[in-house]
Amino acid sequence: MTSTDVLVVANSTDADPGYVGERFEDRGHVLRTVLRDRDQMPADVPAGVGAVVLLGSEWSVHAPVRPDALEAECELVRSAGRRGVPLLGLCYGAQVVAHALGGSVSRATTPEIGLVYVASSDEQLVPPGPWPAFHVDVLQPPPAARVVAHNGCGTQAFVLPGVLAVQFHPEVRPEVLADWARRFPGLLEQARVNHDDLIAQARDREPQARLAAHTLVDAFLDRGGAGWPARR
Repeated sequence: MTSTDVLVVANSTDADPGYVGERFEDRGHVLRTVLRDRDQMPADVPAGVGAVVLLGSEWSVHAPVRPDALEAECELVRSAGRRGVPLLGLCYGAQVVAHALGGSVSRATTPEIGLVYVASSDEQLVPPGPWPAFHVDVLQPPPAARVVAHNGCGTQAFVLPGVLAVQFHPEVRPEVLADWARRFPGLLEQARVNHDDLIAQARDREPQARLAAHTLVDAFLDRGGAGWPARR
């Protein structure tokens, strides 16, 4: 990765790149943000951008609020692949990647909310956690992808050449998780997750969560795409 600029795609209500953005900046990169719900999504990766990060969203791929915005983001994903620009997809971002490249996304029967651990076949790329999770989706990776992490809720991470997509939220700080719990109490109720317990656990495990996120970003940057072959 030669350029220092990282394009971050986010919703205006959830634009904090958290620990992930923190680590990119630690490594000398400059973050440039485009908002799904406000800005014109570039059809091609802009000049000077060395990596793309797709953050999570309250939107869903399987029932899109803005089909036009979803398709525009999918085209950006395809552009990154054509140009060999490394791409990191987080939760909704991972689902966009799956949808854009031939996979699929459906609604889960039960939300996955809390700090979760995953079974990883490559712990130097995707540590086992704990990872914040907050979604009600199941993704089917693209046919050419290699699944590198999973748990009882399904695929948690997959790779393609130059692409790392994870279903969880490595970026999320405890205060952001608390905001989501406040905004979506119905999902906590469906998942049978206690609000106070969730936030207490997130605060207690914050050092481990930050370290796991930094490890993931370091591997993403250091491998630069070449280390993620889509082998089965």
